[in-house]
Amino acid sequence: MSENFESILQEHETLNKLIKEKDLNTFTKFPSKDNFSSEFIDWLSPKYQEAFLEIYNTHLGTKKEAKVVKLINSTWFCNPETTENIVEFLLPRLEATKVLSQELAKKIDGNKDLEVILKVSDSLVNNVLTYVNKAIFEKDHPKIQEKKNEIVDNCLAVCDELKRYKASSEIEFSMFNGILDRLRSIKMNETQQLRYNSFLKKSQSSSNKYVIVTVIIVIIALIRLIARFAN
Repeated sequence: MSENFESILQEHETLNKLIKEKDLNTFTKFPSKDNFSSEFIDWLSPKYQEAFLEIYNTHLGTKKEAKVVKLINSTWFCNPETTENIVEFLLPRLEATKVLSQELAKKIDGNKDLEVILKVSDSLVNNVLTYVNKAIFEKDHPKIQEKKNEIVDNCLAVCDELKRYKASSEIEFSMFNGILDRLRSIKMNETQQLRYNSFLKKSQSSSNKYVIVTVIIVIIALIRLIARFAN
Protein backbone atom coordinates (compact mmCIF):
# COMPACT_ATOMS: atom_id res chain seq x y z
CA MET A 1 0.00 0.00 0.00
CA SER A 2 2.81 2.44 0.87
CA GLU A 3 4.27 1.93 -2.60
CA ASN A 4 0.97 3.06 -4.08
CA PHE A 5 0.96 6.12 -1.83
CA GLU A 6 4.52 6.93 -2.92
CA SER A 7 3.34 6.88 -6.52
CA ILE A 8 0.45 9.21 -5.70
CA LEU A 9 2.83 11.62 -3.96
CA GLN A 10 5.19 11.67 -6.91
CA GLU A 11 2.33 12.72 -9.17
CA HIS A 12 2.16 16.05 -7.32
CA GLU A 13 5.45 17.86 -7.82
CA THR A 14 5.10 20.65 -5.26
CA LEU A 15 3.80 18.39 -2.49
CA ASN A 16 6.44 15.79 -3.29
CA LYS A 17 9.18 18.44 -3.03
CA LEU A 18 7.79 19.61 0.30
CA ILE A 19 7.80 16.10 1.74
CA LYS A 20 10.99 14.71 0.20
CA GLU A 21 13.21 17.81 0.05
CA LYS A 22 11.52 19.68 2.90
CA ASP A 23 11.40 22.80 0.78
CA LEU A 24 8.98 25.15 -0.99
CA ASN A 25 8.96 28.60 -2.51
CA THR A 26 6.61 31.52 -2.00
CA PHE A 27 4.90 30.91 -5.35
CA THR A 28 4.23 27.21 -4.73
CA LYS A 29 0.75 25.98 -5.56
CA PHE A 30 -0.27 22.82 -3.78
CA PRO A 31 -2.98 20.42 -4.96
CA SER A 32 -6.32 20.45 -3.20
CA LYS A 33 -6.45 18.25 -0.13
CA ASP A 34 -9.76 16.94 -1.46
CA ASN A 35 -7.78 15.09 -4.14
CA PHE A 36 -6.54 12.61 -1.57
CA SER A 37 -8.14 9.85 0.46
CA SER A 38 -8.10 9.88 4.24
CA GLU A 39 -5.85 6.79 4.10
CA PHE A 40 -3.29 8.71 2.04
CA ILE A 41 -3.43 11.68 4.42
CA ASP A 42 -2.90 9.36 7.40
CA TRP A 43 0.15 7.91 5.66
CA LEU A 44 1.43 11.37 4.74
CA SER A 45 0.79 13.05 8.11
CA PRO A 46 4.00 12.13 9.99
CA LYS A 47 6.05 13.01 6.91
CA TYR A 48 4.26 16.34 6.60
CA GLN A 49 4.84 17.13 10.27
CA GLU A 50 8.55 16.40 9.88
CA ALA A 51 8.79 18.70 6.84
CA PHE A 52 6.79 21.43 8.59
CA LEU A 53 9.02 21.45 11.65
CA GLU A 54 12.24 21.42 9.66
CA ILE A 55 11.20 24.31 7.40
CA TYR A 56 9.96 26.29 10.41
CA ASN A 57 13.10 25.74 12.47
CA THR A 58 15.46 26.26 9.54
CA HIS A 59 14.03 29.46 8.09
CA LEU A 60 12.36 31.26 10.99
CA GLY A 61 14.16 34.55 11.61
CA THR A 62 16.22 34.32 8.42
CA LYS A 63 16.04 36.07 5.04
CA LYS A 64 13.97 33.10 3.86
CA GLU A 65 11.30 33.44 6.54
CA ALA A 66 8.74 33.94 3.76
CA LYS A 67 8.93 30.15 3.31
CA VAL A 68 7.59 29.73 6.85
CA VAL A 69 4.77 32.21 6.19
CA LYS A 70 3.86 30.43 2.97
CA LEU A 71 3.88 27.03 4.68
CA ILE A 72 1.64 28.17 7.53
CA ASN A 73 -0.75 29.93 5.16
CA SER A 74 -1.03 26.89 2.88
CA THR A 75 -3.24 23.85 3.39
CA TRP A 76 -1.89 21.55 6.09
CA PHE A 77 -1.70 18.06 4.55
CA CYS A 78 -2.28 16.09 7.71
CA ASN A 79 -4.93 14.36 9.76
CA PRO A 80 -6.53 15.85 12.91
CA GLU A 81 -3.99 14.21 15.22
CA THR A 82 -1.03 15.69 13.37
CA THR A 83 -2.79 19.05 13.12
CA GLU A 84 -3.02 19.04 16.92
CA ASN A 85 0.71 18.26 17.13
CA ILE A 86 1.57 21.25 14.94
CA VAL A 87 -0.79 23.54 16.85
CA GLU A 88 0.79 22.48 20.15
CA PHE A 89 4.20 23.20 18.61
CA LEU A 90 3.10 26.74 17.66
CA LEU A 91 1.26 27.62 20.88
CA PRO A 92 4.37 28.55 22.94
CA ARG A 93 5.19 31.19 20.33
CA LEU A 94 1.68 32.62 20.61
CA GLU A 95 1.82 32.52 24.40
CA ALA A 96 5.10 34.46 24.40
CA THR A 97 3.57 36.93 21.93
CA LYS A 98 0.51 37.34 24.15
CA VAL A 99 2.69 38.07 27.19
CA LEU A 100 4.74 40.61 25.23
CA SER A 101 1.62 42.35 23.92
CA GLN A 102 0.27 42.57 27.50
CA GLU A 103 3.52 44.12 28.69
CA LEU A 104 3.51 46.65 25.86
CA ALA A 105 -0.11 47.65 26.53
CA LYS A 106 0.68 48.19 30.23
CA LYS A 107 3.86 50.12 29.45
CA ILE A 108 2.12 52.66 27.21
CA ASP A 109 -0.98 53.02 29.39
CA GLY A 110 -1.13 56.74 30.27
CA ASN A 111 2.50 57.21 29.24
CA LYS A 112 3.30 60.31 27.14
CA ASP A 113 7.05 59.76 27.00
CA LEU A 114 7.99 59.76 23.30
CA GLU A 115 10.80 57.24 23.82
CA VAL A 116 8.39 54.79 25.45
CA ILE A 117 5.83 55.32 22.68
CA LEU A 118 8.46 54.63 20.03
CA LYS A 119 9.72 51.47 21.73
CA VAL A 120 6.23 50.10 22.34
CA SER A 121 5.05 50.84 18.80
CA ASP A 122 8.18 49.41 17.20
CA SER A 123 7.99 46.22 19.27
CA LEU A 124 4.29 45.81 18.55
CA VAL A 125 4.88 45.98 14.78
CA ASN A 126 8.14 44.02 14.61
CA ASN A 127 7.71 41.47 17.41
CA VAL A 128 3.94 41.01 17.84
CA LEU A 129 2.29 41.68 14.49
CA THR A 130 4.89 39.79 12.50
CA TYR A 131 4.02 38.09 9.22
CA VAL A 132 4.60 34.68 10.81
CA ASN A 133 2.24 35.45 13.69
CA LYS A 134 -0.38 36.86 11.34
CA ALA A 135 -0.19 33.67 9.30
CA ILE A 136 -0.75 31.59 12.45
CA PHE A 137 -3.72 33.81 13.37
CA GLU A 138 -5.46 32.67 10.18
CA LYS A 139 -5.66 29.02 11.25
CA ASP A 140 -9.16 28.16 12.36
CA HIS A 141 -8.32 26.31 15.56
CA PRO A 142 -9.88 27.20 18.94
CA LYS A 143 -6.55 27.28 20.82
CA ILE A 144 -4.99 29.56 18.22
CA GLN A 145 -8.05 31.82 18.06
CA GLU A 146 -8.11 32.21 21.84
CA LYS A 147 -4.49 33.43 21.90
CA LYS A 148 -5.02 35.57 18.82
CA ASN A 149 -7.99 37.38 20.36
CA GLU A 150 -6.00 38.23 23.48
CA ILE A 151 -3.11 39.53 21.36
CA VAL A 152 -5.40 41.63 19.14
CA ASP A 153 -7.13 43.07 22.22
CA ASN A 154 -3.75 44.17 23.58
CA CYS A 155 -2.80 45.73 20.24
CA LEU A 156 -6.07 47.66 20.18
CA ALA A 157 -5.38 48.84 23.74
CA VAL A 158 -2.12 50.38 22.49
CA CYS A 159 -4.03 52.04 19.63
CA ASP A 160 -6.48 53.40 22.17
CA GLU A 161 -3.59 55.20 23.88
CA LEU A 162 -2.19 56.54 20.62
CA LYS A 163 -5.49 57.80 19.24
CA ARG A 164 -5.24 60.91 21.45
CA TYR A 165 -2.52 62.26 19.17
CA LYS A 166 -3.45 64.35 16.17
CA ALA A 167 -1.78 64.34 12.77
CA SER A 168 0.23 67.37 13.86
CA SER A 169 2.01 65.08 16.35
CA GLU A 170 3.79 63.50 13.42
CA ILE A 171 5.77 60.73 15.16
CA GLU A 172 2.98 59.46 17.43
CA PHE A 173 0.41 59.71 14.65
CA SER A 174 2.72 57.79 12.32
CA MET A 175 3.10 55.02 14.94
CA PHE A 176 -0.69 54.89 15.31
CA ASN A 177 -1.20 54.48 11.57
CA GLY A 178 1.60 51.91 11.31
CA ILE A 179 -0.10 49.65 13.86
CA LEU A 180 -3.49 50.11 12.18
CA ASP A 181 -1.94 49.08 8.88
CA ARG A 182 -0.51 45.87 10.37
CA LEU A 183 -3.87 45.03 11.94
CA ARG A 184 -5.77 45.69 8.72
CA SER A 185 -5.66 42.15 7.26
CA ILE A 186 -6.35 40.31 10.52
CA LYS A 187 -9.81 38.77 10.89
CA MET A 188 -11.30 40.14 14.10
CA ASN A 189 -14.38 39.41 16.13
CA GLU A 190 -17.26 41.87 15.99
CA THR A 191 -16.22 43.88 19.05
CA GLN A 192 -12.62 44.14 17.89
CA GLN A 193 -13.67 45.19 14.38
CA LEU A 194 -15.86 47.98 15.76
CA ARG A 195 -12.95 49.32 17.81
CA TYR A 196 -10.61 49.05 14.85
CA ASN A 197 -13.06 50.87 12.57
CA SER A 198 -13.35 53.71 15.10
CA PHE A 199 -9.56 54.07 15.07
CA LEU A 200 -9.54 54.17 11.26
CA LYS A 201 -12.18 56.90 11.35
CA LYS A 202 -10.12 58.85 13.87
CA SER A 203 -7.00 58.46 11.72
CA GLN A 204 -8.75 59.68 8.57
CA SER A 205 -10.38 62.59 10.37
CA SER A 206 -7.09 63.77 11.86
CA SER A 207 -5.33 63.42 8.50
CA ASN A 208 -7.99 65.51 6.76
CA LYS A 209 -7.81 68.25 9.40
CA TYR A 210 -4.02 68.30 9.14
CA VAL A 211 -4.19 68.72 5.36
CA ILE A 212 -6.75 71.54 5.67
CA VAL A 213 -4.69 73.39 8.29
CA THR A 214 -1.54 72.98 6.21
CA VAL A 215 -3.25 74.37 3.10
CA ILE A 216 -4.59 77.37 5.07
CA ILE A 217 -1.14 78.12 6.46
CA VAL A 218 0.37 77.97 2.97
CA ILE A 219 -2.34 80.29 1.58
CA ILE A 220 -1.81 82.82 4.39
CA ALA A 221 1.95 82.73 3.79
CA LEU A 222 1.44 83.36 0.07
CA ILE A 223 -0.96 86.26 0.73
CA ARG A 224 1.56 87.88 3.07
CA LEU A 225 4.35 87.35 0.54
CA ILE A 226 2.29 88.92 -2.27
CA ALA A 227 1.30 91.83 -0.01
CA ARG A 228 4.95 92.47 0.89
CA PHE A 229 5.97 92.65 -2.77
CA ALA A 230 2.95 94.84 -3.59
CA ASN A 231 4.08 97.37 -1.03
